Amino acid sequence: GACIAIIVLHVFASAVIIYGEELDILPYAISRGIANCLMWAVPCFVMTTGALLLNESKELSYKKIYGKYMVRIILAVIVFCLIFRLFDMVMNREDVSVVVVIDGFYKIYTGTSWSHMWYLYMLVGLYLLLPFYRKIAKYSDRWEIKFLLSIYFIFISLLPLTGMLELKSGFYIHVSTIYPLYLFCGYAIHKKFFEINKLTSVLLILLSTEGIFLLTIIRWKYSVEVMEQLWSYSSILVVMQAVGVFTLMVRTKGNVWKLAGKILNKIDDCSFGIYLIHMIFVRLVLRYMEYNPYEGIVPLNFILLICGILAVSYVITWVMKKVPGIRSII
Repeated sequence: GACIAIIVLHVFASAVIIYGEELDILPYAISRGIANCLMWAVPCFVMTTGALLLNESKELSYKKIYGKYMVRIILAVIVFCLIFRLFDMVMNREDVSVVVVIDGFYKIYTGTSWSHMWYLYMLVGLYLLLPFYRKIAKYSDRWEIKFLLSIYFIFISLLPLTGMLELKSGFYIHVSTIYPLYLFCGYAIHKKFFEINKLTSVLLILLSTEGIFLLTIIRWKYSVEVMEQLWSYSSILVVMQAVGVFTLMVRTKGNVWKLAGKILNKIDDCSFGIYLIHMIFVRLVLRYMEYNPYEGIVPLNFILLICGILAVSYVITWVMKKVPGIRSII
């Protein structure tokens, strides 16, 4: 589900960036709102990582973390950053030169390749500290994990909100991002440290999603730029939304329709590859083929575009996973 949400998010975000100047304020804001309402997808990926890799019953040596997980991500960064640079070079009809090659490696190091690649750089940071995060999870009781999550939430998600009122908090903890919160939150939900039932999960999703959508409309209608932080990954609304979605997925696992479950499992098996390559087709169709989904029957255009990109990305990933060497990366 999170993989599909990522594609929907990127299709709407890319479409509104490319063709937004041609739109009236309301359809523009609605497109932004749809994209913002799907910000829960990446946090759910991180929470899944926490549920799986912080579990003390799972044996994870330094060799496995750094020799398998870390190497896989770094190889993916190198290979796909170069693929994306090659794609841009071909589509923009650039000449092959030493400068192009150097620029490709410059983007690998600086993380300035295509925007969705930031997720891999974030994973590298999490994996580097994973052995220490696992020790915290292993030797902390339920109350201590809740306390840790509260500290993360208050200092990284809640207190920054006062900045919207030009009242910046002087208090901080020595953590730079929200992602450890999602990592430990996934672990805590998996271990049932929080008793969140399905109804509460649904309410969290509905309230946060409605809030994000309506606030996005207000932001663009009245040009209130400071509101952008309300749908960042550290936003209290996105945290609520991600917790609701992840909890609902965990609690309903095995109870979904059989056909839907099989389809989602197939997509899940290829989710990393789909994440890596789907932006090639988003960019190809919207930018280079100049397909404008806002012309004609707009909802149908977006549905077909999203389904087409998902299908092609899945098929290519499925084929690539059959190739020795490549399947170890994706």
